[in-house]
Amino acid sequence: MTSELKDKKATNNSQQWEEEKKFTWTKQWYPITPISYLEPSRPTPITLLGKKLVIWRDKHQKWVAMDDTCPHKLAQLSLGSINENGNLICRHHGWCFDGTGKCTTIPMLSDEKALETACNSERSQVTTYPTQVLQGLLWIWADNSPTAFEDCTLKQPAVMAESQLYKSETDWFMSEVPVGYTVSVESSFDPSHAQFLHKGIAGFSPERALPIQQFEVFGEMSAEAGFTLKHSGYNIFNKDMDATRNFTPPCSNTTIYKYSNGKCALFQLYFVPTKPGYCKHIGKFIMNDSPPQKRNFWFELLPKYLPTGLKHSSSYKLSNQDLSMMHSQAVNESIGNQTWQKSYFMPSVADVGIVTFRKWLDEFAGGKPAWQGLTEAPFQELSDEQLYDRWHRHTKHCPSCRQSKRVDR
Repeated sequence: MTSELKDKKATNNSQQWEEEKKFTWTKQWYPITPISYLEPSRPTPITLLGKKLVIWRDKHQKWVAMDDTCPHKLAQLSLGSINENGNLICRHHGWCFDGTGKCTTIPMLSDEKALETACNSERSQVTTYPTQVLQGLLWIWADNSPTAFEDCTLKQPAVMAESQLYKSETDWFMSEVPVGYTVSVESSFDPSHAQFLHKGIAGFSPERALPIQQFEVFGEMSAEAGFTLKHSGYNIFNKDMDATRNFTPPCSNTTIYKYSNGKCALFQLYFVPTKPGYCKHIGKFIMNDSPPQKRNFWFELLPKYLPTGLKHSSSYKLSNQDLSMMHSQAVNESIGNQTWQKSYFMPSVADVGIVTFRKWLDEFAGGKPAWQGLTEAPFQELSDEQLYDRWHRHTKHCPSCRQSKRVDR
């Protein structure tokens, strides 16, 4: 082999290695919403990586995700409805689309040949995205390239291992918060904050805090597999536990607490980047020894949506505290205009989780989500009214809370 061929082969190998090292934000599965939050009788607007999409269920009972734009005059398709044939109708002029994105009807075209030509035109087609339902969540493949429906079969969503489900019937909770993806995920790798920030809730107290003695990366870190962290306890109640936090890109944090008495707790969290400064938080908490709940006859007489709405409302105090800190952090980061390495001072073992996530984001994923089709605007500080707005954060997404609060969209 000549030296020229050797150099060319080495260059190709180097380029391939660089490609493998990079994380592609669009060619991933994202859990966009719990199925329980969707209403099959109407289309639902969502945003993913800055792109506006519409979700709806077609005549084959399949959930469809497509661009939320009618090709006629660019009206939002999510403002429309679903007809008796299971097609999506644009409210503006009545154009209809099937689950493949093909236009099926244009009411203002009476000539059959002209109608057929228009419906077969690529310009009347709406782009669709691969979807699947797993573990009670609707997953969307964020890429719209010609090979998207093939590419998505090569990767599996970051679901919980079946052995970790503990036959739980715990519901998913979802909220879209006005803080960004980076600070959201980072906070989930910072367990020690709970004792201080959430004082007075669920037994959290600064007086019960203990320094984390061990916090380290377990195994290799990579673009597609993410990383795994192991750490010890951080308060007098969990000081003897072994904790594992596994980050699976783009947005999964699976945390397992194993206690010395054999008990085990699972926290499954997803952080879905919707648009700059906003992130969907989807999660559930499972204990392996939770006793079956006692049936309450009077409680069971209530409409199903009401207990769910009440349960969701009870979580606001803790989440408001998290929002306050995360937003204040984002405000100061925007003012400082420095890298996190220069802005943060991380002297303790408890900070390893934060540092590890930031390093993964910088090394493999360009430092932040790759927003699609928009230019990121300068950061804007929010008022308390904007920050704690429950309607936009949760209620508008959740049918149970809308009904329990007697609010109609």
